[in-house]
Amino acid sequence: MTVRFLTYFVKPWDELNLLLAQRFAFQPDVSDVTRLADALAIAIKHQSEVAGVCRSAVDAASIENRLMSDVADAAKHGKLRNPSRDNSLQIGALFECSPDNKFRFLRNVVTIHHASFGERDFISTAREAILYWVQALNFPINWNPFIAEGPMEFFDEAFLYFNPNYQVSMSATNLRFVRRTDNGNLEPYDPPQVKFAVYKYVESST
Repeated sequence: MTVRFLTYFVKPWDELNLLLAQRFAFQPDVSDVTRLADALAIAIKHQSEVAGVCRSAVDAASIENRLMSDVADAAKHGKLRNPSRDNSLQIGALFECSPDNKFRFLRNVVTIHHASFGERDFISTAREAILYWVQALNFPINWNPFIAEGPMEFFDEAFLYFNPNYQVSMSATNLRFVRRTDNGNLEPYDPPQVKFAVYKYVESST
């Protein structure tokens, strides 16, 4: 059971987390990122069946597992019969702005747009849903997940790379900007000017 949990939950979360920290441009609605997120949500939803636990009891105890259940059902069925459960995933690149209007790539964010719960960060929600099961089933694993970020580098332009390995095609990408407050928190920000570019990704031969 522990090996299965590591294989279907911990490893996929770690891989998606690291992918989101890469400076890649993604189609907002469909790419390998949404495919991986959907697969992870479906696995989390079905953990209650594997563990022999009532799904409704899990959803009542963990809002994160309830959200993963809704994401999984939307991935499999599209629009849901219960409109209060409707949701969609959107990917956007998050940049931090410096006081002198330079840009640091923080990470790509998969946002759950949920009819009842508003906007939620998928990778954070999935992390809490998985940690719920670690504690509920008392798994003997030492997993301390943190949200990966890009390097602490600021540039004159906000730029991304297009990597065709992660999507069939791309016609658009979403950008979000934040700035750091005096106490170190990040808050939404509308920069006065943005230089943005997408470059072709070239893999290193070394």
